[in-house]
Amino acid sequence: MIRSARGRLRPASLAGRLALAMAALQAVVVLAGMAAWMLSSDFVTWNDVAASTAAALVADSLSVEAGEAAIRPSTALRAYAAQRPTLRYAASRNGAILPGSSQDLTAALARLGPALPQDGQLGVPLDGAGLAAFAGLQTPVGYAVVVTAGNRFRLVDDLGTYFSVYALQLLPMFGPAILTAAAIMPLAVRRLLRPIRVAAAEVETIDLNSLGRRLNGTGAPSELRPFLTAINQLLARLDTGVQRQRLFSANAAHELRTPAAILQVRIETLPDSDPVKAELLRDVRRITLLLDQLLAVARLGQTEAAPSDDVCLHSLAQSVVADMAPLAIRLKRTLALEPQGAAAPMRGNARALESAIGNLIDNALRAEPAGGTVVIATGPGARVAVTDHGPGIAAEDQPFVFDPFWRKSEHTTGTGLGLAIVREIARLHGGEASVISTPGKGATFALTFACQAQ
Repeated sequence: MIRSARGRLRPASLAGRLALAMAALQAVVVLAGMAAWMLSSDFVTWNDVAASTAAALVADSLSVEAGEAAIRPSTALRAYAAQRPTLRYAASRNGAILPGSSQDLTAALARLGPALPQDGQLGVPLDGAGLAAFAGLQTPVGYAVVVTAGNRFRLVDDLGTYFSVYALQLLPMFGPAILTAAAIMPLAVRRLLRPIRVAAAEVETIDLNSLGRRLNGTGAPSELRPFLTAINQLLARLDTGVQRQRLFSANAAHELRTPAAILQVRIETLPDSDPVKAELLRDVRRITLLLDQLLAVARLGQTEAAPSDDVCLHSLAQSVVADMAPLAIRLKRTLALEPQGAAAPMRGNARALESAIGNLIDNALRAEPAGGTVVIATGPGARVAVTDHGPGIAAEDQPFVFDPFWRKSEHTTGTGLGLAIVREIARLHGGEASVISTPGKGATFALTFACQAQ
């Protein structure tokens, strides 16, 4: 159960709400049908409802004083009769007539004698009294027959009698049908909404790399199809926007590679004695690596299917270590490639994976103290781990190191994009990027993938 904005409790599920609404609707329909039947029936009228109210008030007014029973009108009966000038009443107890509000009605009862009905509820025409209603009731002085005539229905006074006497008689007849419908309704609703649950499960599997997929509305009710169509149109707009963004990123990265290459050539022409040449070459290397990663991610995102090449992470790591060895030498660091178990092949994009491994090695070289060794471990399985022996990463910073543009402080070098791109490349390959750090003793960044080569 949940509480609505108006403070009312209602079922949390749609099936429960519909079941409750159906039960209430059926009850209203039954009561309304009963009311319509009473208005048009020759056997029961609204004045019969008023007669039941009057009989109950008369019965409550019976009392015994000095050994004699009599009708002593209560305040409620006097107020009720004041609204109905035609109302007359009397009663009979143990064969004795108890005078009421009308001598004519009392005389008519006396003439009936033994023929006076003693139980049930009956309308009988009496000479001089018109149509009289007889009702056998339990009263404060015991069982008595109350007789009323000239009854007139008034909504304010007699509606309660309609519900308490006549409407309740319908429950044994219609109650089982109402309860059965209320019990079946949740099952029917759950079956009708099954296509929505299937569509929800499909939506959960859609991400930025599968925006081309669409929801299957087969079997969905016509009322729900506009919603599914709107979701598919939303996916189409998102797919178009993401593809444009990826195309822009790919074009930008591709265009920037040319000036970066020209800049590297010009720097290489500087004399080796120039103290800034090594630093400039290192910066160009980082720019080139970042552009390669952006281009690789953009190209991967443009392909709807997973990368389809069989690659070996150990071989890729070996190639990247060879490419980055000159940089490590210039920085007075050492690179060590250490297999740590059988390397399993996987399905992937070799260029993108090389960029990711290269970025991890570049970060490790910057963190490694001078004269230290960066360890690149491959295996077991499809896994690459890069370990440095620098200051490490504080525990509170580890959840954020892969976020785009995150840097420890303004004085931290880099753009904050490298590790974010590494994580994206890992995700596009169905893997994950993680970090394990011991502050003061270094950090290990790892890429782990499922083995999918065939």
